[in-house]
Amino acid sequence: MPEVSQFVMTRARALRWLSEIRTENVLFSLYRRPSAGRVEIEKMLAQALDRGEMLDALAEKALKSPTGAVIFYLVDRGCVVWPPFPIAETVLYHGFEPGPLKAILTKDWKLSLILVRLGHWAIGIFEGEKLLEGKAGTGLVHARHKKGGSSANRFARHREKQMEYFFTRVEGHAREIIEPHFKELDYILYGGTRDTLLSLWKQCGFFGRLETKVVERLISVREPKRASLEEAVQQAFTSTVFEFRD
Repeated sequence: MPEVSQFVMTRARALRWLSEIRTENVLFSLYRRPSAGRVEIEKMLAQALDRGEMLDALAEKALKSPTGAVIFYLVDRGCVVWPPFPIAETVLYHGFEPGPLKAILTKDWKLSLILVRLGHWAIGIFEGEKLLEGKAGTGLVHARHKKGGSSANRFARHREKQMEYFFTRVEGHAREIIEPHFKELDYILYGGTRDTLLSLWKQCGFFGRLETKVVERLISVREPKRASLEEAVQQAFTSTVFEFRD
C-alpha cells in the first residue's frame, strides 16, 4: 500500500500549498462532489490511472470526505484534499486545475456556527472569518450520578429536566440569532460533542429546518463561549490534505 501523510491547513496555508505545486508535474485533477459514489469515482480515475493500490487508496480517501474531495495526481505522489466546504461538481481535468478549489478557499462564505456542549453554548454569524454577531451562555446540567438505587433514578430524572431546559434555551437563542440571516447564509456548521448535539436535534425542531445548509463536519471545541467562536471559524476554513507515495 502507498505510504500516506496527513496535513491540516488553514486556508492561507492551503493556498500557499497550491501555489507551490509545479503545474508540469500534475498529470490530472479530479473533483468529487459529496454525492458522487465509489463506482463513479473509480470509473473516472481509471481514465487516467492504471488500476492498482494507488487508485484504490485515492478513491477510498476521497470518498470519506463529507464535503467532497479533490485529487491531484503528480509524477511523484497522489494528493487528496478535503476542502472546508462542498465541491459543486464531479469532473476530471487533464493536468493541473486548482481553480474550483481556489474559489472555495478564497470566498468569504457567510456562515453560522453553533457550538454546544452540556452546560455551554455559543452561536455566531460570520462573513468569512469576521464575526458579525455572536452570543454565548451557560446552563446548569449536573454530571451523571455514578451510584445506583432510587436516589440515582430521581437524580437522572432531574438531570433530564435540566437538559431539556438547557436545550430549549439554546434553541431560543439559535432562532433569535440565525432566523434573520438564514436566507443569506451559505453554510451552517456545528461544534461540540456529538451525543449532546444528537439530543439537541431530537428535542428541538428548529434545527431540523436548518439541515439544507448544514456542512457535515463537526468542529472540535472544549468549552463553547464567545471567544471560542473566533477560534472555531478558523477550523471551519481548514482543509485536510493526504499525500500518498509508492
